[in-house]
Amino acid sequence: MTGFDGSPEARRAVRWAAAEAKARGLGLVLVYADEAAEVEHAREQLASMTEALERSDPALDVRTAIRDGTPDQVLTTVADEADAAMIVLGESHTGLFTRAVLGSTESGVTKTAGRPVVVVRGEEPPPGGPVVLGTDGSEQSAQAAGFAFDFAARHGLTVHAVHVARMPIWGPASEPLLGGPVLDPAPGLPQEIADELVARQLKPWQERYPDVAVETVHGVGPAGQALTVQSSDAALLVLGRSEHGDLRRLLLGSISDDALHHAHCPVAVVRAQPVS
Repeated sequence: MTGFDGSPEARRAVRWAAAEAKARGLGLVLVYADEAAEVEHAREQLASMTEALERSDPALDVRTAIRDGTPDQVLTTVADEADAAMIVLGESHTGLFTRAVLGSTESGVTKTAGRPVVVVRGEEPPPGGPVVLGTDGSEQSAQAAGFAFDFAARHGLTVHAVHVARMPIWGPASEPLLGGPVLDPAPGLPQEIADELVARQLKPWQERYPDVAVETVHGVGPAGQALTVQSSDAALLVLGRSEHGDLRRLLLGSISDDALHHAHCPVAVVRAQPVS
């Protein structure tokens, strides 16, 4: 499923989603969130995009939906109704100040959607680029690892598992609107222990996808910056969703939010599902 508003960014996201739907043998749902009661305009935009998709791939099953409401509310609701495999969005160009105060569609959807969310951003990835997985061996990144290996297997790509040892993160580096340094008080793990946790997390996925080559990479610097660097030649960057409390997220920022607005390739954010 993909959100669509007629913009060039949304059209690029639709093309990415259509290619992924074809790779998975699935249909595609185009969703237009209509907050201004411009239903006729929405129908025209959706019809034009559907015709373009049918010309390029007549076998693709394309459906459309127009709903009244904010994009994040509409997208998560329709995705639940359709039991979508993922939600695909085009990158927004929300300014820093507006994003800090009001948030963005990408951030809103990744925080509430109960399924993977892919934001198609950056330039066209080079063919054969790796799938970059941000991992720390925690439960939060376990399901992200599964998504990364599955995507790599479908597209014949390698996985670069990037682990960044936790280090002090200062406010201005992650939240430029903060006026002074704020130190992350959470202690880090020794490198050898962190490496063991990551290796243990990757092992079952390597056994499940034996044809997927894996390279472990030690990132340098704050996690968000290190992953952004690694994304420069990647086909996809995959991250687990942070579930930090509101205060800590305000002070330190979210790695996934940083990547959504700075990565050089499409970004998949996979929320860890609670264990029942």
